[in-house]
Order: sequence, then C-alpha cells, then structure tokens
Amino acid sequence: MWRTLALLSLPGMLVAAEIPAPVREMFENRCTDCHDAETKKGGLDLTALGFDLSNPKTFATWVKIHDRVEDHEMPPKKKEQPEAAERDGFLKAVAAPLEKADAEAIATNGRSTWRRMNRYEYENTLRDLLGAPWLQVKDMLPEDGESHRFNKVGDALDVSHVQISRYLGAAEYALKEVLVRKTSSVKPTVKRYYAREQTNLWKRSRFSEFNRSTERGTFPIINDEADIPALTDDDAMQAGLKKNDPERRENESIGVVASSYEPLDLQFNSFSASVSGRYKLRVKAKSFWAGPLNEKTWWKPVQTSVSKGRTEEPVTFYSETRPRQLRKQWTFSVGPDPSVHETEVYLLKRETIRPDAVRLFRSRPPAFKNPLAEKDGQPGVSFYWLEVEGPLPEPSIDAAKKLMFGDLPMMKEGKDGVVAISKEPLKDAEKYLKRFMTRAYRRPLSEEEPQRFMNLVRTALDSGASFTEAMLTTYAAVLCSPAFVTLEEKPGKLDDPAVATRLSYFLHNSEPDAELRTAATEGKLKEPAVLVSQTDRMISDVDSSRFVNAFLDYWLDLRKVNNTSPDAT
Repeated sequence: MWRTLALLSLPGMLVAAEIPAPVREMFENRCTDCHDAETKKGGLDLTALGFDLSNPKTFATWVKIHDRVEDHEMPPKKKEQPEAAERDGFLKAVAAPLEKADAEAIATNGRSTWRRMNRYEYENTLRDLLGAPWLQVKDMLPEDGESHRFNKVGDALDVSHVQISRYLGAAEYALKEVLVRKTSSVKPTVKRYYAREQTNLWKRSRFSEFNRSTERGTFPIINDEADIPALTDDDAMQAGLKKNDPERRENESIGVVASSYEPLDLQFNSFSASVSGRYKLRVKAKSFWAGPLNEKTWWKPVQTSVSKGRTEEPVTFYSETRPRQLRKQWTFSVGPDPSVHETEVYLLKRETIRPDAVRLFRSRPPAFKNPLAEKDGQPGVSFYWLEVEGPLPEPSIDAAKKLMFGDLPMMKEGKDGVVAISKEPLKDAEKYLKRFMTRAYRRPLSEEEPQRFMNLVRTALDSGASFTEAMLTTYAAVLCSPAFVTLEEKPGKLDDPAVATRLSYFLHNSEPDAELRTAATEGKLKEPAVLVSQTDRMISDVDSSRFVNAFLDYWLDLRKVNNTSPDAT
C-alpha cells in the first residue's frame, strides 16, 4: 500500500519534536532504507513527511501508514518484522494524535457524506455530457433508496456491485448510441401520415370480433359528416388516396369516442423513427359529436350520425416501443374546428407514435354507460394526419464527437458500427482521455487520475481490442468512477466547483452547464451577486423543469401514478 502513497508527501524534515518517538524509531530502524529521499520506493519519502494532521493529505497519509502497519503489510513480509511491543507502541503513538485531529476537524467543520447520483441525475448528466437529450437510461438502473420520501439523501443512496454493474451497462449503451447517432448519414425528411391510411386505426376496430360495440369502433368522417360508404368499403375508406383527390384526402379523418386501450389500439404505425434524435411533429385533429344509437339506448353512439363538435378535448401523444412501452411526449387541446398543432420531441430508434383522447371514457367490458354521453349524443376526437420532420440536426452533435475522438477520421464498420482511426493510439488516447475526464468531472483533475485510466487503455489494446473499443471501454469506466458517479462532499467551506455542483444538481438535476462551470473556474461564485445571478438564470432556464418533475415525482408519488388503474364503475 505504501507504493500508492506517492505524491502525497509534504515539505518539511523528519523533526523529532514533531513526530512521536516510537514512530521516529520505527521509521529509522525499519522504513527509511526504502523510503528516504534517495530511494523513495513507491514514491514515498518518509524523511519529507511532516506531522501536521490538520492538513487533509498529511492526515490521509498517516491513516494509511497506520492501517498498513496494523495489518502487517508493512514492513513487507520478506523484511525483519518488529516485535509485538514495538508494533503496538508505534500504532498507539500514531492513533492517538489521529483521533484527536479527527475530533477537532469534526468540531470545526462538521461531517459530510459523499452521495451517488440517483437515477434521474445520472440520466440527465449523461444526456448533457454527451449532447444526447433522447437517451433513456433511468430504467436500466435499480430503484433508489429513499429518506424522508426523497431520493436525494446520501445515507439512503447506497453503492453495491449491482449499482456499479448497472451504471456500467448504462454508460456503455449511452456511448455506443451516441457514437452511432453522431456519425449517422440520415438526412432530415418531412412526411405526412394520413389517419385513413393507418389500417390499425380502422380495420381492427371495425372488423374485430371484440369491437362489435360502436363505442369501441372508429368513425370515418368527411368534413363534419359521417362518411357512410367508408363503413363497409375499404376503397371508400381511402377514397382521397384511391381517387387521387388531394382536396378530399385533406378532409378525411378517423374519429373515436373512447380513449385508447388494447381493443381500440390507435397508432400512426406506418411511421417509425429511423434513428434516435429530435423530431418535429405536426398533427391535424378536431372534436366531433356522435349521435345516439336510438332514443332508448342513447348512451351508445352510432357511426352513421356525426356532426360538428361541441367540446374542447385534450389529446396526449405517446411514443411507443413495441409492445406497448409508452413514453408521454405531448398534450394539447382540440376544438370543433380542425386545427394543426406542432411540437418537437426526442424519439428513440424504431419508436412509433400513439395518440390518445384522454378525457374520453375507456370502454372496458362488461359495457357500461359512457358518463360523457347525453340524450342527443356524445363527444369524440377525430384525427386527419400526423406529419413528421426529422431527425433534426443537433447543435451538440459535433461537440460530442470531438469530445470523444477529436478530429480523428471516422469510418463505418458493419451495419451500425463506427470506428475512429488513429495512427498513434496511445498518444491520441491520452490526449482525448484527459479532455473527456476534464469535461466529465466537475472539478480540476489531479495529475495521476488520467494515468489510472490509461492503464485500462493499454490493457485493452494489448488484449487485441481496437482503438475505438479501448476508448469506449475506458470512457465507460470513467462514467462509473467515484469522481463521476458521486457528488464529492467535503467538510468545511466549499470551493467554487463544489458550489457549482450543488447548485446545478439542486436546480437542474444535472451537471453544471457551460456558464456555471466558467464562473466556478474563474472563482466568481464566491461573490454573492454572481451567485444570485446564476441562481436566477438557472431557475428561469427550461432545465429547471427537471427539478420540478423529479420533486413532484417523490413528494406526491406522481412517478407511481400509472401503477394502478381505478375501477371506472
């Protein structure tokens, strides 16, 4: 262990008045042959080690020395061992002042707990670090421990081999997703998907044996009237397309009077995201009014009687990874007149889009009366088309690629693989590793930290891994290291990087952004006016919604809102 104590020594000579006599004698008799100014075995010079235990580095060094001697690891077994009395005297002479110094430090500065990031913070941090807002890694990680109902308390956020394994898996997934996405040659496209052409929007609900009840069917509409021929004729259902009639096609829609569930499975399923990224969605929809089946059974709608809508209806759009893994993306309201709504969302590769008229009732058997139905009918929502533009260019795409591989040439390998080409692997690895770690860590790097990870690069390359594989393996290790995964809380007055980290993980649930990081680097966060200004800026930023959502998820347990379905009856 003494070999690991290199670079921790402090200036000052081994002075008898400073170091207890049993300690000095042990050093002179058994230690300084290997650990003096000339030999410095393991980089440790005991003759230059002071005894100022108020210095954290000196204190840590003496703790390690005490523990190694206590565990009989030092002196080494091949060397002559001290008598039990000599060892005990040494340990007592070191332990007593260490305990006293520790108590004084606690009384002065208090205690602190390093806490690891929770699942929300880890996902947000990877998104911001890698410039990939679409990344979904939260659900890859175990549920976080809670204290006082929240997942932000270090004592409840334990670290086990399970957590580390899951962090590693999430980091590897994120790096590979980003690498492939960043070098994708997919060009943005604009395509419109008409509801009448999504056969799952009408065939299943019209012909399924389970959907004989009209409240679980779909309503073909032309303008504000029922498109009666379309109820029985597939060609009539797609008349605008079949007859090459653009005007008619724009006025054809498909309506529902119930919210989505398994038998009424609405999807714009002919769309599937080509790659993970940012997309612009435009939707044309409206509300309508479905007439009653008859005077006696007025709560059942009839598909042949449709008129202009009377209500404003909320509509929620989900992205879906089959089968039925949903992510809420967007909510808007539609009225009696057709209207176009637009938003930008982040989609994962192969996700499709699922609409849901969320206020409408969910008709589960045995059938029951629609609570929204009136004597003369009931409300519904109809969809004309979904238009998708994307994947849209990301400003951070090139920055993320440069962060990992700088200006090295990239080339495709296989169907989805991408590799970086390096003529000097070790030189490039050290250069880009330092850059990556400087960006990933929320404080200045020590000299030895990059070298620790360079050993992993060398091991991977020696085992036959390619340069790209070695770098991705090492980057994943960085993203699982304590300096990244934990928020380093040190007792005493906080320095600027620590203030920036606390402020950012409080208000944005993620790493400090560029402006906050710059203020910390320049030492400006000690100025009250700057600290207030940064706080106001971050509260006003769109990323403050991360704090609001995460806070409400735990305070009000909103994260569990979909765990149960109330009995509608």
